[in-house]
Amino acid sequence: MKLIILGSGTCVPSLKRNAPGYYLEAGSWQVLVDCGSGTLLQLERAGKSYKGINALFITHMHPDHFADLMPLIQALFYTPKFKREKDLFIVAPAGFIQYYEKSVVSILGKPGDFSINIIEIQDKLDLGPFNVFTAKTLHSTNSIAYRFEQGGKSIVFTGDADYDQGIIELSINTDLLIADCSFPDTMKAKGHLTSKECGLVAKKAGVKKLVLSHLYPADIPDIDRVKEAQEVFDGKVLVAEDLMEIEV
Repeated sequence: MKLIILGSGTCVPSLKRNAPGYYLEAGSWQVLVDCGSGTLLQLERAGKSYKGINALFITHMHPDHFADLMPLIQALFYTPKFKREKDLFIVAPAGFIQYYEKSVVSILGKPGDFSINIIEIQDKLDLGPFNVFTAKTLHSTNSIAYRFEQGGKSIVFTGDADYDQGIIELSINTDLLIADCSFPDTMKAKGHLTSKECGLVAKKAGVKKLVLSHLYPADIPDIDRVKEAQEVFDGKVLVAEDLMEIEV
């Protein structure tokens, strides 16, 4: 699997960190995990195209995590000299279908040459080359984390999440954990992980590599978040950067 971090930031506008978004590739399949504002432009910067996306996975329905949904669909409908023929899958938490019908279809309508298949995921799903598992997170009403398994490898995306046993269990022995590290330890906020909590999840789950993402601005250097995570986790820890590529 190949991962490109399209956005390592948050809802706070930043010239350094785009809103959350991740590109995941395995075989002929290309998927997005979240698509905050600017994700389509980040795809172009990464040398990837929105035209080839097979599926979009949404962790929760806060705008910084799916604001580019409608621009993505509009681009698939109306790009000159491009005709989309393969179906698009949108995987999201419970309640998304109702939102989609009221807020997207009512404006853009439905495609004529391909289908948009919406799946409100419950627990697990087999889609394309991926076996996908989920866990409810402590953040918003229907927020979820995803675990992608393919070819004996795995990647976990926590989405926005506070510390709890569900995230630990979903991350057991994963090769790569992309964790919500919204704040350093001195700025703990309900519904989000701190640096040390990210490290603790990684330690208890036996994670091979931890990437700290979803970074709000703070008064300390980013490298200090790594140091805080490493106080409890002795594995590899990286700070996410936009357009960073990781092979799993």
